[in-house]
Amino acid sequence: MPEQNGSKQDFSEVLLAMDVVDTLRHERALVERELRSEESEKALIEKLRKIYAGQGIEVSDDTLLEGVRALREERFTYRPPEPGLKTMLARLYVRRGRWVKRIGIVLLLILALWGGYHFLYAGPSERDKARISKEVGELGPDVVKDAIEPGARVKAEAIYTQALSAVRSGDSDAARDALEALKGIHSLILMEFTLQVVSRPGTPSGVWRHPVDNPAGRNYYLIVEAVTVDGKRLALPVTSEEDGKVAVVKEWGLRVPAEIYEQIRRDKAEDGIVDRPKVGTKKRGFITPEYVVPTSGGAITQW
Repeated sequence: MPEQNGSKQDFSEVLLAMDVVDTLRHERALVERELRSEESEKALIEKLRKIYAGQGIEVSDDTLLEGVRALREERFTYRPPEPGLKTMLARLYVRRGRWVKRIGIVLLLILALWGGYHFLYAGPSERDKARISKEVGELGPDVVKDAIEPGARVKAEAIYTQALSAVRSGDSDAARDALEALKGIHSLILMEFTLQVVSRPGTPSGVWRHPVDNPAGRNYYLIVEAVTVDGKRLALPVTSEEDGKVAVVKEWGLRVPAEIYEQIRRDKAEDGIVDRPKVGTKKRGFITPEYVVPTSGGAITQW
C-alpha cells in the first residue's frame, strides 16, 4: 500500500509540474523576464506560488522548481518526429481511413468503367461474334449443298472457308463481310430468271463502245435485264469489264458479236419491239446463265 501511495504522489507531482509548465507558457512575458538568470528562479518560483495560492492550490517548492527547469529543458514540449520511413509509415497508418476511402473510390470508378465497357461494347461485341459464328456454321453447308454448277460450288466453298477462318481468328469485321458474301452467293444460287433484251420505248436495246486498248475497234453490247417468272425485274451485282467495279443494277450491257447486235437492232427497228428478246436462262443451283446467243460474258454497267 505505501508503494501505491508513493506512486500516486509521484504521478501527482508530475502532473503539477506539467501544469506549472503550462502556466509558465501562458505567462510568457513573466517567463521571458525572470528566466534570464539563475538568480531569477527564486523570484519566479515565488510568483508562481502566489498564482497557485490565489487559486487555492498548494504546490511545493520542489514541484515549482521542477516545472521551471522542465520549461528550460523543453521537457514537456512537443517536437515533431524526424522525417523518415518510420514517420511516413506511421502517418500513413494514422491517415489510413482517408487513403483507404480514396482507394475505394478509385476502385469503384474502375469497376464502373469496366462494367460500362462490358455492357456497352464488349458484351454486344461478344454476342455479335457468337451470332455470326452460328450463322456461318448453319448457312455455309447449305450454300455448298445447293450449288450444282461446279464453278458455283468452288466459289461457295471458298467464301465459306474464308468465313470460317475469320470467325476462328476473332476478326469480327472480316467475319461479318464473309457472312454477307455467303448470303449473297446463296441468294444468287437459289435464283431463277430469264435474261432478256430490254425492249421498252425510250430505252436502248444495244450500244457499242470503242475499247480502251483498241480505239479504232468497237465492242457491241445488248442491254439486258433479269426477269423472274412472275415478271419481277431483279437487281444483280455486275462487274464492268471497263473498270473492274461491281455495281448492283437492274440493267447492264452484255457483250455480243457485231452480227448479234445488228440482228437485234434490225428487229427493233421494224416495229419498236424486240420479238425474240431472250438471251439466256439462269437455273437454280447455278450462278452463270445458259446463253442462247454467242457472248463472251463481258459486261458494262454504264453507257
